Amino acid sequence: MQWLAEICVHRPVFASVIVMFLTVVGGFSFFTLGVDRFPKIDVPTISVSTSNPGAAPEEIESEVTDIIEGAVNTVPGIEEMRSRSSRGSSNVTITFNLDKDPDQAYQELQQKISTVVNRLPETADPPVVRKSDPDSSPILMYAVSAPRGVIELTNLVENLIQERIESADGVGEVAIYGARKREVKVYVNPNRLRAYNLSVTDVTNAVRSQNLELPAGDLTEGPKTYGVRTMSRLTEIEQFNDIVIATKNGFPIRIRDIGRVDDSGANASSAASLNGVQSVTVAIRKQSGANTIAVINNVKQRMAEIIPNLPDDFNVALTRDQSEFIENSLHAIEEHLIIGGLLAAIVVFLFLWNFRSTLIAAFAIPISIIATFGVIAALDYSLNQMTMLALTLMVGIVIDDAIVVLENIYRFVEEKGMPPFQAAIEGTREIGLAVLATTLSLLAVFIPVGFMEGIVGRFMSSFGLTSAAAIAVSLIVSFTLTPMLAARWIKPKLDEDEGAAVEPYGAGEAERAGDGLVEPGYDEPVTNRHAPEESTGNDSKDSWFYRKIDAAYTFLLKLSMRFRWAIVLICVLVVASIYPLYNFVGMAFLPDEDESAFDVNLRAPQGTSLSATQSILDRIARDMREQMPEVKTTLVLAGWGGGSSGRIFVSLVPVSERKKSQADLINQARGIARKYANKDFRVNVSGSSSISGSLGLGRGGSGIGFYIAGPDQEKLKQYGEALVAKLEQDPLFRDPDTSEEEGAPELQIKIDRKKAADLGVRAGDVAQALNIAAAGQRVSTFSEGTEQYDVVVQADEPFRRDRNNLQYFTVASSSGTPVGLEKLVTIEEGTSPATINRLNRQRQITISASLPPNASESDALEKIQAYARELNMPPEYRTGVTGQSKELQRAYESFMLAFLLSFVFMYLILAAQFESFIHPVTILLTLPLSVPFALLSTALAGQTLNIFSALGILLLFGIVKKNAILQIDHTNHLREKGMARYDAIIQANRDRLRPILMTTLALVAGMIPLTLGTGAGAATNRSIGILVVGGQSLCLLLTLLAVPVFYSLFDDAQQSQLFRGFSGRFDRFKSRVLHPVYERFRGSYKSSKIDREPVIEEEAAGGEGYAETGK
Repeated sequence: MQWLAEICVHRPVFASVIVMFLTVVGGFSFFTLGVDRFPKIDVPTISVSTSNPGAAPEEIESEVTDIIEGAVNTVPGIEEMRSRSSRGSSNVTITFNLDKDPDQAYQELQQKISTVVNRLPETADPPVVRKSDPDSSPILMYAVSAPRGVIELTNLVENLIQERIESADGVGEVAIYGARKREVKVYVNPNRLRAYNLSVTDVTNAVRSQNLELPAGDLTEGPKTYGVRTMSRLTEIEQFNDIVIATKNGFPIRIRDIGRVDDSGANASSAASLNGVQSVTVAIRKQSGANTIAVINNVKQRMAEIIPNLPDDFNVALTRDQSEFIENSLHAIEEHLIIGGLLAAIVVFLFLWNFRSTLIAAFAIPISIIATFGVIAALDYSLNQMTMLALTLMVGIVIDDAIVVLENIYRFVEEKGMPPFQAAIEGTREIGLAVLATTLSLLAVFIPVGFMEGIVGRFMSSFGLTSAAAIAVSLIVSFTLTPMLAARWIKPKLDEDEGAAVEPYGAGEAERAGDGLVEPGYDEPVTNRHAPEESTGNDSKDSWFYRKIDAAYTFLLKLSMRFRWAIVLICVLVVASIYPLYNFVGMAFLPDEDESAFDVNLRAPQGTSLSATQSILDRIARDMREQMPEVKTTLVLAGWGGGSSGRIFVSLVPVSERKKSQADLINQARGIARKYANKDFRVNVSGSSSISGSLGLGRGGSGIGFYIAGPDQEKLKQYGEALVAKLEQDPLFRDPDTSEEEGAPELQIKIDRKKAADLGVRAGDVAQALNIAAAGQRVSTFSEGTEQYDVVVQADEPFRRDRNNLQYFTVASSSGTPVGLEKLVTIEEGTSPATINRLNRQRQITISASLPPNASESDALEKIQAYARELNMPPEYRTGVTGQSKELQRAYESFMLAFLLSFVFMYLILAAQFESFIHPVTILLTLPLSVPFALLSTALAGQTLNIFSALGILLLFGIVKKNAILQIDHTNHLREKGMARYDAIIQANRDRLRPILMTTLALVAGMIPLTLGTGAGAATNRSIGILVVGGQSLCLLLTLLAVPVFYSLFDDAQQSQLFRGFSGRFDRFKSRVLHPVYERFRGSYKSSKIDREPVIEEEAAGGEGYAETGK
């Protein structure tokens, strides 16, 4: 790259065009980038929902869920298949491999399901396939209230809001909670049916046949053709009462004779209230992989068109909006980026005390950042927390190359008296290979992150590739703009007494090398060129502050070289401390982010009415609003999750407006909710995590997920309860719970098949009659305008309140005479599972628990696995982790692979740079020295390691290795000029102390805003910022001393007999194979250099003339 620097020094317009091109492309690309909370991850998750009203969970499992699972199980690329069978509904969620195209998976699933629809029960609704995860958190929630009935309000919300939002781009599902749809109910009286000698199936058949409209074709009459339409549908609800069921003794028996027709609503399955006011809630979920901000903006734009056209008495409140947190967190990162850039530039100025030099280095920050936007756009990334975090972290790194190149040019001007023009060429040439090696080795750190496997790998890829792009652009800037500007903006220092320029390079008899003079023909330098009393004041290193730092470092360096094995022992002890520190800090999947929201989940005993569940939730929400002034709104959803469950969505005021953290408020909420919890009512409080939602990991917050799978549901329940009991005794776990709910009470009606056969009754007819009478069966529809409503036949309510009333139901027989059920069945009490959960077609239960803030998730998983082993379960029962905990293990494996690849790539690059297999080992040995200090910083901050901390460790490796490269490269350079090893080590490390301090402090300064930031996304930023800032700051002195010590020890080892034997064999290989290739390349390079020599000499002459004129 040195040739590029030479060209740019001689051709400033060319250098400017390169930089302007990168900046213009990046600037235009910035305005095309989308904005999102996280990277776009197309996790192919598809759900299949089927309802069969009134069916027990076991019936749903065998007749619906198992059939659907069997059909879709043959679709290629399935990673995991989960199902939930509850009363009246089945939900199968299929997660595909990341390589699977979501649209293709969706089409293949629909094709497979279409082949088994005819195998589902006749009473079941057709399966609904959605490209979204039903367990994912809604991105938007609206609460709609009005002084109207729930049925009317639901109908208006469906027509005016839901239907219009569903068509918005990126919307995966629009669910309505607290709704009650309009239905036409035909209530029958079993006593009257028996009196008229009719069965309930006679009623359903009559309604179907007399409210049916079929196409009648066309009629051609002369020259005209008429469409024939039979107007057989009922047009008014009252007309249902006049439907004739049968004719007995010449008299028609109508619906009004055996029951009544009611224009009412479906049985309520959920209820909602906002701050205690009854409402209907609209929850919007996005499609898998869709841009969150774009979907939210689309929905908000659609709502802005809808709200003005709603009735005047409608009150629409936005209760949850993920875009607020997203925009606030991105805005905070943008501020950190700008402030960090300014602080990094200030650090450069404090070392050089020169505005022009500071500007030359500072230009690298905006140019590298802006140009990277072009790469982000080319890779189809968005501006999200990962890409913006990468750019913020790069603020202190992209300036490094420019600082190193500029400082070396500045040193040539100050210490060697070289004209700026020539100093720009020679200084860049001397440092060029070292800068190239540091940059390539940094790319070796981040590029493997861009190709990590798994969901977390996809999540982190944008971080790795964005960082790599910014670093690559900074390398181009450091070899184009930096030397070009340095050649023209840096002015030679003038002697204060004589007003003359400093003696130009080569004009004296001695050649300056750093702070020492190398006399021609001698190895030993004349040190302490500038004694304090002799300081000319022309050298920026002559400041009082820097002289103290240099003197202290020189003393420690000489002391370390004197007691080298003491340094080695210290390094060994430091590396050995990694294990205890890691165990102390622990590992979690995600940082505990304050998103100003948390959830309260309630699970009541099976059979608890919806109104009772809502009453308890309303009281908990009321207490929170009264006792916690930080609570903004509480949205109660009874029936959330089905059955007797419910949830309170608690929204908090922004972080800046409250003194308590989200974690403190969650603990306070636990204390409030504990008053309502007992062995029957389970209440837990957990924080919401949009990161988990983005990764498709279900329940958010700091928590664990552990499953037990096996054939027997009862044993699964026993094992789950035993494991929860153990977790309740361990203070590490909070609110442990299982997915297994208490068995729902049921009446088991057993048919005497012998009697049924004697009376001509089929068992299926008995089941159908009970289904119609008790559960209700949709038999037809009623149209009113463009709307259609279901017509349901069901026994009147008084007959569904007492089991003894079942004997009054009748069922049709083959003789045509209805038979009373009391002659055919017996009734027994029993229980059935409230829900049946399956994993990969095997029954399972999930044990979940929350953890305290900053607790180690890895330690918790080890404990729960140990507790599970103590249960001594049979071999047919297996255990495992799920959700966030599962991804924690995968992330750990992925990062270990990324670390390994980074080490391998760095070693290869450094070996090629130094033409040595030993020097890269010297450099890489310093990397483990940074890990204990990183862990110590994390521990002092009260944090745990997480996936973002792992990125910080990778970043730390790149920074520490860069310092070692500068030290060793300059040491080798001085030794090549004839300086003795000891003096070369001392002098080289003193020369490189300033650029190392500058780059390190610039990095720290650039990351200070991340470590001190508050508000949205602060926990994520701090987790990586504290680790890097603390780790680099604390390990800097040790690495500055350890590198020269390791260098000298390995150099001694090279002189050993064993190494010489190996080196001799390698030298023969190098001379026979590698050297001819090198000579050929060197010859072609020389020829191209000779062609440019006259131009360079002419420019150099001009530079010397400038120096002479200064005299």
